[in-house]
Amino acid sequence: MKNIFLVFTATFLLLGHSVVFAESSKEVGNYIVHYNALSTESLPPKVAQAYGIKRSKNRGLLNVSVLKKGAGYEGVEANIEVSATNLTGQLRNINLRHVQEQNAIYYIADFSVADKETLDFSIKVITPDNNTANLKLRQQFFAN
Repeated sequence: MKNIFLVFTATFLLLGHSVVFAESSKEVGNYIVHYNALSTESLPPKVAQAYGIKRSKNRGLLNVSVLKKGAGYEGVEANIEVSATNLTGQLRNINLRHVQEQNAIYYIADFSVADKETLDFSIKVITPDNNTANLKLRQQFFAN
């Protein structure tokens, strides 16, 4: 099964890119939520183009996917809300978009970032069986 995290990771490994990003996962009932953030400049051009993402030193990408546990870890739709703040408390607008490819479902958002900016993401996930998870992710972005 594909999801954007696996596609990005596999692409980076195949192309020999070294990528700095945060990736986390959390079990929520019968589901596993994967979430990560990285610079869009780290994306190979073909991957960025395929998903309509602008590659730039000043753009970040957040990816969230929810997988049902069991054989094949099926991607599922979920209700996801995200907010982000920088270290000075400024709120960053994060608008997720739903992406579906075959059995993969994930939510991505790209957004502007400044050099050495650290963003704290608050991610609220409501799974199909109405379990709720409040997740945190901190990522620093470098635009040098």
